[in-house]
Amino acid sequence: MMPFTVGSLFSGIGGLNKLKYLEAYLLSMTNRYTYKAPCDEETLFKLYVTENRTQTEVAKILGTSQHVIWRALKKMGIPTRKAAKRNQYREENSNWKGGRVLTQKKATCQGFRDGGYWYVRNPEHPNATKNGYVAEHVLVATNARGYPMQKGECVHHKDFDKSNNNLSNLVICTQREHRIFQLQLEEIAIRLYKKGLVEFDDAKLEYRLLEGIL
Repeated sequence: MMPFTVGSLFSGIGGLNKLKYLEAYLLSMTNRYTYKAPCDEETLFKLYVTENRTQTEVAKILGTSQHVIWRALKKMGIPTRKAAKRNQYREENSNWKGGRVLTQKKATCQGFRDGGYWYVRNPEHPNATKNGYVAEHVLVATNARGYPMQKGECVHHKDFDKSNNNLSNLVICTQREHRIFQLQLEEIAIRLYKKGLVEFDDAKLEYRLLEGIL
């Protein structure tokens, strides 16, 4: 049997790659066998137990990482506490954006995407969801009208841009009227196509306005 050597670990690896792996190996061995606590036991006990600081707070004071502090506590036999549950609600959450969120965009055919709707946190609104959010276009339209959406109603974006929730771009209508708006726009597109103002690109499989029309 051949004797074990560090070089035997990297046989078959040449040039710069061997050097890179060797440096990584030596670094891991250094961390493993030359571990040194960031402070003495008395200091760590004072910070963590007496002053009731968290491991992260202690790490910041001592200029190290939370993992190093955890490892030192284990090594010195100081009992660790369970991490307290943090308040992740609203402003305390790092992802909080003031209660305005964009619903997930949905992929559609030919690379086009559904832009999604903006929702605003307003638990008191009659049209709010169970988690207290109401669609921004609904909020704007109903505030202007003075009463909430009724059964069978919806809000139509005149320019079909779901992110444009200016009142001038919104109209409350019935579901039936909303379908009619869609059909009317389709009829207009057909007329433009027949007049030669719109063409179909067979290569890209899409309709487009002819250059110079707008």
